[in-house]
Amino acid sequence: VGGLGHIIERAGVATTQISLIRPHTEKVKPPRALWVPFELGRPLGAPGDADFQGNVLREALSLLERDDTPVLEDFERDAPASEGETWACPVQIPSPVPETEAEALRDSVLSEIRMLHPWYDEGRNARGRTAFGVSGKSVEAVEAIAATLAEAASGVEVEPEGFMQPMPVLLKYMADDMKTFYYEAAAARPGATPSSAELNDWFFRETQFGSDLLYQLAEQAAPLARAIIPGEYTRA
Repeated sequence: VGGLGHIIERAGVATTQISLIRPHTEKVKPPRALWVPFELGRPLGAPGDADFQGNVLREALSLLERDDTPVLEDFERDAPASEGETWACPVQIPSPVPETEAEALRDSVLSEIRMLHPWYDEGRNARGRTAFGVSGKSVEAVEAIAATLAEAASGVEVEPEGFMQPMPVLLKYMADDMKTFYYEAAAARPGATPSSAELNDWFFRETQFGSDLLYQLAEQAAPLARAIIPGEYTRA
């Protein structure tokens, strides 16, 4: 987008844009950009809030009056929370007795998966599709994938067979599939619909897989740590 803005500017037409990743915009240096502190995929903030979205658009368009390019301004307000019932996942996932053995962590994660599987199946049947599968395996392999990640998180050098991706990048794809399983299962619960932020908080702070195993995995696969755990989450 930034490069296209330069081309159009040279043709004599002023351009402006909304930026979700400030460091990228700082490097590209488009003629005019408004950085917004919202979730990726939501450049105008929370869906359904026409007034707030209009404010974002007006502030971005106001940059067209600026000639001191390149211009990068910050939108100083956070997006309002979505209205409606506060979402919480009602599955009471038991906390294991504190142990250090990898087997205990693996077993607790497998217990989570089995508890969530009916919701995952319900959601997949309702949608007719699933995003699970970036690792190259179907959801039928979800427990095997979880067990492999538990081994890797404990420091064991794993060499799973039947995958196309090389190690250690494969760990990232497997973690993505696990995240998809948890998110699709939780989102299928009847009742209140969770926002993406609520799903993130639940996954990374309340599930055994997201709040424990995934952090151990990130420590073992240090080059991929930020690809596995978003920067806004730190281990408690």
